[in-house]
Amino acid sequence: MKMIWFRKGSWTYLPAHPMGYIVTVMAVLFMVPVVLAVDRSAHSVTDELYQLFVYGTCTAFWWKWVAERTSL
Repeated sequence: MKMIWFRKGSWTYLPAHPMGYIVTVMAVLFMVPVVLAVDRSAHSVTDELYQLFVYGTCTAFWWKWVAERTSL
């Protein structure tokens, strides 16, 4: 039996199970200290965006992979 953690929305995935919410909250909680650290050390907006790109894309791809594997 496949557990359904996410439901496919129009262009994104929406949590449909407590585990889906936990995965989403974990992704957000991971990014908060990353954004704060990058914001503290960045010299310009472009510098900050370049530094956030790596962590943001990796986190987004990880979250999307989990959502795809556990959705309808």
